[in-house]
Amino acid sequence: MLQFMIDGGWCMWPILGCSVIALGIFLERLEALKEAEIDTDALIDGISSRVQEDDIDGAVAVAEESPGPVAATLAVGLRKLRFLTGLGKSPDEIEAGVTKAMEDHGASVVDHLERNLPMLATMAAMAPLIGMLGTVVGLIDAFSAIMQAGNVRPDKVAGGISVALLTTAAGLIVAVPATLFYNTLVARVNRVLLRVQSAGTELTEELTAIRSQGPRG
Repeated sequence: MLQFMIDGGWCMWPILGCSVIALGIFLERLEALKEAEIDTDALIDGISSRVQEDDIDGAVAVAEESPGPVAATLAVGLRKLRFLTGLGKSPDEIEAGVTKAMEDHGASVVDHLERNLPMLATMAAMAPLIGMLGTVVGLIDAFSAIMQAGNVRPDKVAGGISVALLTTAAGLIVAVPATLFYNTLVARVNRVLLRVQSAGTELTEELTAIRSQGPRG
């Protein structure tokens, strides 16, 4: 492995750096998303039953005690619901306010879940480019040496070219799994965001259903 790095020249070190950064981001994001991908069915059922019973404080408590972005988003919406209800706002104003609060919080959820993903994509793109740069530089050096030496044996030429191609191979070796890492994480982020959106929609629909029932006696 060390000889492979030495033969490839200076370009092998930034490629190695890309691989370390890509792997670190993948493992960190994988752990973060694992914590976000908890089962939310029981959470939503518990909140829904309390909202139907007009126990907003209880619903807020359930959301705040639960981990993950779904619970955090619902907690924001429920706190807004409690605040607007306390101000005596109309059902339409309450529903609009709750929806907007959850949408605004959703932007921070997206930012948190997608953290470092652009850097991972950059590493996947940079590694093969650095590898190609190393190959081009290596070929230039090889052909310059040939021109200076005059008659050169074909096996020597082939050896120089094969060494120059090492950096391209190394760049691709890093880029392929890094791209796979990126696409895997993006798919999992989208799945979590879909759950957040679905939970927010369920809460809004719950408020609409309660409003349609009219005042409770």
